[in-house]
Amino acid sequence: MNRLVLLTLALFVSNLSSAQGWGGGWGSSNDETPAAPARGGARGSREAASSPEADPAAAPQTAVPDLKIESIGTHYDDSAKAHYEPEYVNQDTNLGLNQGQFIPRPYLRQADVKFRKRVWRVIDLRQKLNKNWTWPRSPITQVFWELGTKGLVRAYANDSFRRIITPEEILKNTSNLEKSRIINSGVEPESADPVDDYHDTFFWVTFNWEKILRFEIVEDWVFDYKHGEMKPIIIGIAPVRPIEISVTGPDGQPITSTTFDKPFWLKMDDCRPTLAKSQVFNRFNDAMRLNWDQHINGHRMFDSYIVKATDWDDRYINQKPEFKDDNVAALLEADKIKNDLFIFEHDLWEY
Repeated sequence: MNRLVLLTLALFVSNLSSAQGWGGGWGSSNDETPAAPARGGARGSREAASSPEADPAAAPQTAVPDLKIESIGTHYDDSAKAHYEPEYVNQDTNLGLNQGQFIPRPYLRQADVKFRKRVWRVIDLRQKLNKNWTWPRSPITQVFWELGTKGLVRAYANDSFRRIITPEEILKNTSNLEKSRIINSGVEPESADPVDDYHDTFFWVTFNWEKILRFEIVEDWVFDYKHGEMKPIIIGIAPVRPIEISVTGPDGQPITSTTFDKPFWLKMDDCRPTLAKSQVFNRFNDAMRLNWDQHINGHRMFDSYIVKATDWDDRYINQKPEFKDDNVAALLEADKIKNDLFIFEHDLWEY
């Protein structure tokens, strides 16, 4: 009787082992590995039942996605191409976009530079005299932004023009991580609970060039002893990116402030071949369109104000202690620097 009971129990355990996938692991010629849920037993079944895939109404876990920037590479040696839409007016008196050429500056011997003053200026596109900078057919903001972010010219990290920054680094530095609340899957919007039936999701937003409203340029005012003239030479230009910062005030209400950042700098001499092939709107005469190189470097048809000049502390005017909390005094100091340059040039001659 005892042998019968033991034999029955052995057969029951053998059948149970085969059903749960415990057999065949040792001494078996089959190389197939049993599936994970079979080895997990009841515990694996409970975990599968509690996972978000098994229950569509369950809120998924919040995860921050990785920022993926596709490889852009450098195209410094590529020939300059015309930017954007061609002219819609008569071309008889206008150079085509593909024919625009820039005139190199006359050779300036360093021994003939008897005076040099470096200043930084801000060009605000919201000013009336700078409205043509936002011409939809050839917006200069897109021209400069794509020159840097597409690797068409060398981009630099700061205005010393020593360290080159890659297009991938620019896009990475100007991308912001945004958060949004979305409804859980399987939940009807009409009956959704605003707290329990929604979850946070994160996504990366790339900066758009249309938000650029300022440019900063660095230029040298030099006195050419050989030709007897005082002339400005634009060294570099940088788009100014606005950054909105939101903080909670003392009363619990959000306070939004705007700061500004310069993602990269471009040397003006590197940009001139492309600027010469991009035309700018002339509000006085459609038969005489200028290109951007003539507009910026040749005729300097823009309005700007000085924000910095070479000084012992190497600070912007609004960062100096005496002008930090007084914007009007900072503007007056900028006008003083501009007037000093005019007086210096005027005093070079006798009348």
